[in-house]
Amino acid sequence: DFQSLRYIDGLPSSFQFFLPLGAGGALHLPPAAFLPPSKEKRLPPELPPPQQLVCRWSSCPQCNQFFDLLQDLVDHVNDFHVKPEKDAGYCCHWEGCARHGRGFNARYKMLIHIRTHTNEKPHRCPTCNKSFSRLENLKIHNRSHTGEKPYICPYEGCNKRYSNSSDRFKHTRTHY
Repeated sequence: DFQSLRYIDGLPSSFQFFLPLGAGGALHLPPAAFLPPSKEKRLPPELPPPQQLVCRWSSCPQCNQFFDLLQDLVDHVNDFHVKPEKDAGYCCHWEGCARHGRGFNARYKMLIHIRTHTNEKPHRCPTCNKSFSRLENLKIHNRSHTGEKPYICPYEGCNKRYSNSSDRFKHTRTHY
């Protein structure tokens, strides 16, 4: 019942959460924690699927086309908008993009980036059907099914192994 939930204000954005009304006593939170959110902090409602499949390429005002299928939107963006710009490479002009027009030096990098806007995830795990936007992420995920841990700690005497290089790197810092 979302109408009995309130936004907890004043917490860092990565720690925002909802609580049922009346739970405040058990948690000993200040009464201000249960104030309704301001309009700009309200979470947006889920959009129906047809509205999600809209081209939001801002440098093409006549665009804003609607698509019935994700693949049609992806094909449209890739075919009509992903083009090199003079001295800037491949720039994303999707409405609200955090890159602010900073370019990519290769088309394939831009195509992978566009997936953050279209939510295209073409790489599917055959074991659990989870999908990924990048093939490398699927390969790393697949190790959770196989148990493979190819990244070995380089510290002498430590035999710890990891399924991805990032976890190994974080571990190696514990030795120093």
